[in-house]
Amino acid sequence: MKLGNVLLLIIIAVIAAVFTIDKLYTSKLEAKFIELEKQRIITSNKLATAKIVYENLNHVRDLVFKNMDFAGQKDSIPHESIFFDFLTTCINDLKLKIVSVKPSRPQSVDRITTYGYDIEIEGDFFKFGELCAKFENSRRIISLENFSVSLLSDKKDHSSDVKGISVKMRVNTYRVRKI
Repeated sequence: MKLGNVLLLIIIAVIAAVFTIDKLYTSKLEAKFIELEKQRIITSNKLATAKIVYENLNHVRDLVFKNMDFAGQKDSIPHESIFFDFLTTCINDLKLKIVSVKPSRPQSVDRITTYGYDIEIEGDFFKFGELCAKFENSRRIISLENFSVSLLSDKKDHSSDVKGISVKMRVNTYRVRKI
């Protein structure tokens, strides 16, 4: 055999050996990459869950501080003013109309003081639902105790065109005294 043919055979053998070793080596790396990707996805999910828990705990902390009377704590703004500000902001955002707001005397039972309000609003039924959602997500505890809904119509021309709804509701907010 000629020297050129021998070198060609050696080069082919070396290339075949390199491809075989490369295939064996990269197949092990591929399994490691797949495992690392699974771990990355699990870690990302855990981080997202941790962020949600963190936000929920912050919301709970805010609820505690906004709804409790701590010894020596003086609110710079009275409880009623904060509620009225929240209520009027929500009503204006939703383009509802406040007909009346009648506060009741605060009632204290044990450590809980209840501030009640009889509120009448006019507007759209879906906007009323959005208002209830805003009550639920408030930093103050606000409970909608009861409500009644009636239809509004244009009484001037005695037509049956519905102009919206009137909602009369009883809303309570609370303050809890720390022992």
